[in-house]
Amino acid sequence: MGLEFQCPTCGLALKQHQSSQGFYCANKHHFDRNPQGYWVFTQPQRQKPTGDSRQQVRAKRFLLESGIFSPLIDKMAMMILSLQKEEFSLLDYECAEGFYLRALSSKLAELANGINVHYSGVADAENAVFAAAKAQTPGMLCLSTSKVLPFADNSIDLVTVIDKPLKGKECVRVLKEQGFMLLVLPGTRHLWQLKEHIYPDLTEKSVQINLPSGLSIKETQALSFNLTVSGEQALTLLDMTPYAWRATDKMKHDIQAKHFESLEVNFVLVLAQKCPYGSKSLKSND
Repeated sequence: MGLEFQCPTCGLALKQHQSSQGFYCANKHHFDRNPQGYWVFTQPQRQKPTGDSRQQVRAKRFLLESGIFSPLIDKMAMMILSLQKEEFSLLDYECAEGFYLRALSSKLAELANGINVHYSGVADAENAVFAAAKAQTPGMLCLSTSKVLPFADNSIDLVTVIDKPLKGKECVRVLKEQGFMLLVLPGTRHLWQLKEHIYPDLTEKSVQINLPSGLSIKETQALSFNLTVSGEQALTLLDMTPYAWRATDKMKHDIQAKHFESLEVNFVLVLAQKCPYGSKSLKSND
């Protein structure tokens, strides 16, 4: 079972050189394998620099690999195994430095001996993909814009989107007919004690599940647990959120000076399925 690829420049099918392992299409567009072990599907002038420094990337990796999100990995693995597939392809969308690919591959192998998963991950920041390759993240790692993925139509069994905004419809395009997407969304009270430092009039708002057309929600599950973290660790968690830019230097100083005994972590996991041709998608705002 091999993945099928298409040229992100012109949309033609990609073939792979046996010796170099690079890809090429009939229009002579070439995409090479970096010596560090990842494939480059973007042109240098189009690469999007990440906002994270090497120090931030290391801090996030160290914190995640400490096991703080083990309950999330366990929940995701159980939902994936509930699909009852012995062999499938899994694409982690915006995989960053590959933590979730490494954690999921380890947990799935532990829970289901003999399961055969073909892993791949895409990210648009080269220092993140470099870090993922250096950490020996399993599968095929791709430096690629999220707007044009290098995979063929209907080629992926399962796409994971973990605490990241889903941009456009590329993930739906690459999903096989009746393939699955597993989204992890921040819940109502996710990192509430950090938000209290940033938003003066903080109120609880219901989680909005907005799926691209072509997907139907099959299942939603909530996951909540508490963490005990230092102020430095709390700042690293804040860096993983889309509202980190709102934190002033004083807010960051106040967070760093605290010790959080019971920091709330709250996720909503959404399992959606690609609708067969001709059928309508179902969305939910629950």
